[in-house]
Amino acid sequence: LSISAPACVSASVIAALNASDVTVAPATVRKLAQIKNIVGVKDSTGDMTNTEEYIRLTRDLPDFRVLVGRDTLIYAGLCYGAAGAITSCANIAPDLAVAIYNCYKAGDQAGALDAQFKFSKLRISTNMGTFPVVIKEGLRMMGYDVGDCIAPIAPLSEDKRAELREVLTSIGVLA
Repeated sequence: LSISAPACVSASVIAALNASDVTVAPATVRKLAQIKNIVGVKDSTGDMTNTEEYIRLTRDLPDFRVLVGRDTLIYAGLCYGAAGAITSCANIAPDLAVAIYNCYKAGDQAGALDAQFKFSKLRISTNMGTFPVVIKEGLRMMGYDVGDCIAPIAPLSEDKRAELREVLTSIGVLA
């Protein structure tokens, strides 16, 4: 496989790999990582073995970073050597996302794991509806008018809104 970027492309690129029926093989990511302007990969597959292989196969490339894209696996990714994360739930709980990283980097494994468990509770709650309805509803509960999702994404039911409010309160986002 021969891959090269057109000479006119100079922007830094982070390849985003989302959960789907198509997984980019770790060996392919290694080849992509050797393209000058591809500076990282975001792995949202939720397959920690896949993320680990991306890290293992690119860790000798000083200008390439692997980022975790599954909010429940940030701590695990950092343990393996991920550079950080790109996370949807940080829109609601940025302090928790930052705490996972900062505690881990400071050597406070217990603090990092505690923040991860709280953050994971939020991420798991996003399964109450089609993305991004739970994120938008959480932001609305926090006082931000972010508008409604467009059809066909349905709003959360009253029961699900109450459940989300309980989650946001339990992790310290709402009083």
